[in-house]
Amino acid sequence: MRSVQDVWAVADAGADAVGLNFYGPSVRSLNPDADETFQINDAARQAGLIQVGLFVNHDLAFIQRVVESLQLDWIQLHGDEPVTLAEELIRRGGRVLRAIRLPRGNLEPGQIDAAIGQWNDAGVSLLLDADAGASFGGGGQSLDWPSIRDWADRRGESAAGWVLAGGLNPENVPEAIRISGATSVDVASGVEQPKGQKNAEKIRQFVAAVRRGEEAL
Repeated sequence: MRSVQDVWAVADAGADAVGLNFYGPSVRSLNPDADETFQINDAARQAGLIQVGLFVNHDLAFIQRVVESLQLDWIQLHGDEPVTLAEELIRRGGRVLRAIRLPRGNLEPGQIDAAIGQWNDAGVSLLLDADAGASFGGGGQSLDWPSIRDWADRRGESAAGWVLAGGLNPENVPEAIRISGATSVDVASGVEQPKGQKNAEKIRQFVAAVRRGEEAL
């Protein structure tokens, strides 16, 4: 989210959560101390939306300060953070969503589990995203959804609490949900026009398409 108007577009569309991005190089980044950020965050709280703060290789002190200042509901770690950082955040009462950057193309369940590694036992929820190389994010690239479905089916209940990301948009998200079995999805560039600027109509279309995908499940 980059504006209060973005937040209300999300709320009006019927989505569940919004992200506040604190990664400086991102086109979507917010200054956690700026008045505008507090206004965006307050609007999200008033709208009853879950507030997720996105951090990339920030230290514990910075994350904890921002979480407490904005009273964020979730902490999304999207960089190369160690498991110990998440464990400390959880010990302090935080809820952590860990981004797992996966290669595109067909993957065996064991390959996905290997990419998750120690995060399997860290008490975090997982966000499965496409690996865009040096950038932290999916770069608008999609994962192989049948591979994700195979992984989730084999893990059974232990695969609960994961989010599908990577290249989702209003046109492909129903198929992504139907094939992968995802019960939560994440979108950024798929509802933007131009890049970095949310588009209210695309948000509405995306959420409506998600609901169609849910019905197909």
